[in-house]
Amino acid sequence: MSFSDGKFADIYSRVRPTYPAELYYWLSQQVSSPGVAWDCGCGTGQASVDLAAYFEKVEASDICESQIAKATPHRKIHYQVSPAEHTPYPDDYFDVICVAHAIHWFDLEAFWQEVCRVLKPGGIFVCWGYNGLEVGELEDKAITEQVMPYLKDYWPPQNALLWNDYKDIKFPFTPLEVPSFELTCSWSLTQMLDFIRSWSASQLRIEDCGDGFLSEADAILRAVWAEPTKKRDIRLPFFVKAGRVV
Repeated sequence: MSFSDGKFADIYSRVRPTYPAELYYWLSQQVSSPGVAWDCGCGTGQASVDLAAYFEKVEASDICESQIAKATPHRKIHYQVSPAEHTPYPDDYFDVICVAHAIHWFDLEAFWQEVCRVLKPGGIFVCWGYNGLEVGELEDKAITEQVMPYLKDYWPPQNALLWNDYKDIKFPFTPLEVPSFELTCSWSLTQMLDFIRSWSASQLRIEDCGDGFLSEADAILRAVWAEPTKKRDIRLPFFVKAGRVV
């Protein structure tokens, strides 16, 4: 299965977490006018819909046609297929540009040029992501020591940027101080396994040798997961980077 096919878009839309509501409220308070926001690399619109609660209009773009085809409709959101680095948007158009858990996939040199072209003077750029997951001591140990080794040869190199909380990315903006936000989910074991299936490394392993490792992961986690059908509170360590164009 490739990242661009419809089945992956279905999985992604179903299992990827929504982001903290407090983040969008904070973002809306950083601009003088809640005009137009761009959700770049929008996937199926998880962030786009929440941005629409605070901004008058949301442009949402993704390079993947199947993701856009599965995106959640909303009267204030205009979805389109477009690369992040070259878009049809006018100059000085956006009050806010957001990238949710995706900037590590971009050609950053070209992307920054496009951001500087379409973001208004004084506008805000913000990106965020999550790095790992925390269930409980036994579950975390099983995932780290028994499940992750199945995937160690399949992680794309771009994931290294994500694992280091984007600290290796040079942002060409005046940084903003960002409050801490918590990203938590309530998942059963089946939902957790679907989340693992959605990882880029999992998709690449499935393309290479099938999804048998997921059955192994199910057995490994079932042995330590109390009441597999009962939902557990799961924390995804979350980070946000933001800056202002001056």
